[in-house]
Amino acid sequence: MDPLILDAFGLDPSIVHLNHGAFGVAPTRVRAAAGAWRERAERNPHRFNRIDVRALIASVREQAAEYVGLPADQVGWVRNVSEGVSAVLGSLDLGPGDELVTSNHGYGAVRMALEHWAQRRGAVVREAVFELGAEDDTVVAAYVDACSPRTRLVVVDQITSSTATVLPVAAVSAAVAAAGAPVLVDAAHVPGSLPTHVPDLGATWWIGNLHKWAYTPRGSALLWRAPTAPATWPGVLSWQLEDGYARAFDYPGTWDYAAWLAVPDGLAFWAEIGGWGEVDRLAALVSAGQKHVAEALGTSLDGLPVTPAPTMRMVRLPDGMLRDAEDVDRRYEQLSVGHRVEVAPIFFEGAGYVRIAAAPYNSEDDYDRLGQALRAL
Repeated sequence: MDPLILDAFGLDPSIVHLNHGAFGVAPTRVRAAAGAWRERAERNPHRFNRIDVRALIASVREQAAEYVGLPADQVGWVRNVSEGVSAVLGSLDLGPGDELVTSNHGYGAVRMALEHWAQRRGAVVREAVFELGAEDDTVVAAYVDACSPRTRLVVVDQITSSTATVLPVAAVSAAVAAAGAPVLVDAAHVPGSLPTHVPDLGATWWIGNLHKWAYTPRGSALLWRAPTAPATWPGVLSWQLEDGYARAFDYPGTWDYAAWLAVPDGLAFWAEIGGWGEVDRLAALVSAGQKHVAEALGTSLDGLPVTPAPTMRMVRLPDGMLRDAEDVDRRYEQLSVGHRVEVAPIFFEGAGYVRIAAAPYNSEDDYDRLGQALRAL
């Protein structure tokens, strides 16, 4: 670990941190900026909440929208992708027999939201199934096979969380257009890690977290709605509901807005440490780390994602090391408590993996320590 960068993030130096993609880490100066906003709000809470905060929120939304290359009036603030998905699902007029489509690589909380709304409205959830390491054509075909004339929404992960794979979103969107189904893109890991011109994806909604790879405080994400999309309402209906799409999301009532207000500080940090050049460096680091850990375990890289996430990779575990989903928690505790290594064990389609990441504070030694810990287990 780089001690200077580690200190800039305020992380415990006795722990190997190899799972930045899970929750992100706001640098200490960004956390301080959020604290300063929080203190300002408390010095005159009445004026801050009645007058000041709405213009401030709109201003930082413009800066965040510029960062992801979108018009400010087409993005709404949400706390995370899960909240954005719930807003979209709550805006759909689902009925009995309607279908929602996701994939076997989809994020668990999003899958739960789909199933919840399907159960409430008599709809069903269908699954596009493809193997880890599937080629793009196979992924597209799986989505097409899962769609029908009753499909009301298709959810595609731009970067899958469980398998660290970049999916061919634009190709899927074009292929399912024949079914007339709108596409929602789960882009939780995209802002700050994968350059994207969102309108080119052909999607109806796109939701990206800023608090993972753009180094903003947790609870800061953007929900983009295409100009041709149906009406979309925030999950919390509050005072600015009638003020247009973006402003309807700006103010969900009395809340701590410090995370959103400190977003520009996180985006500035991202630029100062190298922007896309730093992403390229991290991609090379995590690729080398993947090979190192696989060699330590004696496992193969064959069959892993052909288009991996820029800053995350999968490593196959030896047979039997993860036998089921319950093993995931047990192995995590052994690594976290016993070896002081934070990493994500994954049980996917009957096989065990670890998903590793590379953040600015990581170094080659971190992957060596992970390899040693896994060998010890």
